[in-house]
Order: sequence, then structure tokens, then C-alpha cells
Amino acid sequence: MKKSVAILLSVLMLASLAACSSSSDPGTVSTEVQPEDAQKTGVEAIDTVGADGIDWNHMSADELYEMAKAEGGTITIYSTSTDADTARKYIRDVYPDLNFEFISCDTDTVKDKVEMEADSGNVMADVLMVKDASGEIYNELVLYNVVDVYYPADICEHIDPKLLQYGMPLYSTFNPWFYNTRMFPDGVPIESWWDIVEGYNEETQSYKDASGKSTQKWTIYSKGITSPSYAALWSQLIVDGDALAEQYKAQYGKDLTITYNGHLKNTPGVMELPENNAGVELFWRFSQMLITPLADGDAVVEAVHDSVNGPTLGLCSASKLDNSKQSMGENGFDIAWVTGLKPYTAQNSASYSYVVTGCDNPAGARLFINFMMGGSDGQSGCYQVFDKLGHWSVRDDVTYQKSGIAFEDVGLTAPDYKQVYANYPNVKTYWNLWNSTR
Repeated sequence: MKKSVAILLSVLMLASLAACSSSSDPGTVSTEVQPEDAQKTGVEAIDTVGADGIDWNHMSADELYEMAKAEGGTITIYSTSTDADTARKYIRDVYPDLNFEFISCDTDTVKDKVEMEADSGNVMADVLMVKDASGEIYNELVLYNVVDVYYPADICEHIDPKLLQYGMPLYSTFNPWFYNTRMFPDGVPIESWWDIVEGYNEETQSYKDASGKSTQKWTIYSKGITSPSYAALWSQLIVDGDALAEQYKAQYGKDLTITYNGHLKNTPGVMELPENNAGVELFWRFSQMLITPLADGDAVVEAVHDSVNGPTLGLCSASKLDNSKQSMGENGFDIAWVTGLKPYTAQNSASYSYVVTGCDNPAGARLFINFMMGGSDGQSGCYQVFDKLGHWSVRDDVTYQKSGIAFEDVGLTAPDYKQVYANYPNVKTYWNLWNSTR
């Protein structure tokens, strides 16, 4: 049984990643070395027996239930989403002789919390449910066996193998740009990411012409660009620099002019971005725009609705479409998602579930995850609790009805968490440098 304790978390400063080796891939300047005993993930891991010698992935829910009863403890869920608490309330009705506890965690600190508990030997959680936009969970917790990935074989048969590569996904979502539907009644007003940075002056390398007149087209609102979801999105765009270069040429009929090389201040192990990369050029141009940071997504979409300074775009989570007239009627905002961007709209930002290594209730933790995923048939649990605006089912036998648009029409890309993770700290550092010297 776990002892009930009060855990005081201090905010930890993350050290910049040291470069481990040079890479010939233009999308990254360093790669992360994996531990020799790194946990196997993806489809190959489904038939792998756990380190405890138990074939968890092929056990039925009934078998997990019997083991969970024998464990006899309280199954504790750390989650950054209240959806996990809803799932807890459903599962306790089905398995009333099991105890479940939900603890809400902040996205920016939950990784450190789980890591510190593992280091101290005082593991409190059984289940971790969190988004992994930057790849930090995969590269720092999964590969180092701080958390285990549970791959129930019968459920995984209904999930795209690419989505299983970095963990057990619960549902898909994304962080879109929003536009004002009153100002643009005919639909999405931009074609690609290059439209967002329209007005950049290559000669002055800014959004002012030689006379000092502003040339920036879009008024931009966003939550903090250095927060995990947004820094990870820019990291992915750098990974896909070649695709961005091709899109620029297709759109403008000429090769992209690289202007940022002279602004690099690369220092090995501290901050590094590659030269001559179209994704970095896009990021540089974006960093030179006048951007208004706002504390939360509700404020972002309200600013887009107001659009008092001309054509406006806002970047925040997809769920903020709940504020729209589409959802709220006349009391809602004139906002909509930007979708169909080229070469893609955003990352597929999945929410993942994990079993915490060394937890008191490994069977109970897996039973909870199995139940959240809907069981073998998609209907035997509570997979529908994730059916909401901006969420898409990862199961091919379950379709969400409240997503707002078909997944295929959004235009999301599968993230490469190994390369995103390598670029991620450099994006944050360069953003702080470039934006401060604008």
C-alpha cells in the first residue's frame, strides 16, 4: 500500500543537451545515444515478455482483474487531463472492489515528478497519462525504463503501427492556428506555413523595409513558443526542412533564399541549429515578427475573434474551438481551425498512457489502461470519454463523432520524436535569443 504523503515540487531548470555526434541529416545537428538496455517499443514489443517474466500484452481483462485484486492496493493515476478522472469513475463502477485514485499533474512538471520518485525509490504512481509533444517522455522515461509501455495485443491490432512507435496512444489531437471566420468567410485564408511569415524583407532581414515601414501582414497571438507543444512543432518543421523548401519553390516558383546563417551563434552542447535548412529559415522569419504572447488559449482565440489589428492568426490547442459560434451559438467567437496547410498542418500530438516501472499495482495499472482503450472490442471500457472536439480515435474500429472534421482532412504528420527531441532545446534557446534581439 502506498503511504499518503505531500509532495512538494520545485521547478527544475532543464540543462541543454550536449551534442553526441554529428548528423548528415539536414534536419538536426545532433542525435541522442540510447541506453544499451533501452526498452523495446512499437509493434516488435507486443510479443515481448516483461522484465518480470510476465506476458502482460496477451493477458485478458479478466486475468488482469484477478491479479489486480490480489495486489490489493490503490491504483494511482497521474494525468495532465481530467479525462483520466472520468475514466476512473467509469472503471470503479465495473470493478467496485478495486480502488482508484486520480492525481492531476501539470504538463511541465509531471516528467520530473515521476523521475524524482523513481530515483528516490518512492514510486507513488501506477499509471502516467500525458502528451509527449517534444519526445521528452519517450527519450527520458521510456528508453530508460522509468515507465513501461503496455501494448495489449488485441487492441494494438486496431492501431496504426506508426502510432505505436513511441508508446501506447490514447487519442490524437493537434495544436492548430486559428483564423477569424468573420474576416475570412470563404474559409482557411492561408495555403502553407510560408504564408504566415508573409512580408519578410530579405534585404533588411526583418519586417521593415528600407524606409522603416512595417511589412508584416499577419497579427500573431500565441501561447509561449518555448512551451513543449509549440517548441516541438517548430522542431518537427526543422526535421522536415526539405519538404518546406520544396513547398516554397512550388508556391513561389523560385528557390528559397536562406537569410539566417549569419544569425547563428552555434555553441556545441549549448545551442545548435543546422545551416541552410528551410525549417530553420521559417523559424527565423517567424522569430522576427511582432508577436503578442498570451497566458492561455482562451485569450488567444478571443484575440483572434476581436481581430482589431487586421488579418489575425492565433496558435493554441485544438480544444479552444469550444469557444466558437459552432459550439456555443451566438455567444461564441468567430473562429475556426486552419487546416490543410502544406506540407502539413501540424504534428499528430497524441496523448499516451504508461505503466510506471516498479509500481505497486502493475496488473491494476494495465487493467485501467485496457479499460480506457475500450477493451478488445472498443466497447468494453470507456474509450468514448475521449470523444470530443479536436480529438480523433486511434482505433480503426471506433470513430469519434465530435471531432469537428475528418482526421484525413486536417493534414497532420506523424512526429519523429528522436529528431524532434534533438532539436527541441535548441529551438527554445534560439527563440529566446532571436526574439529578444528582434
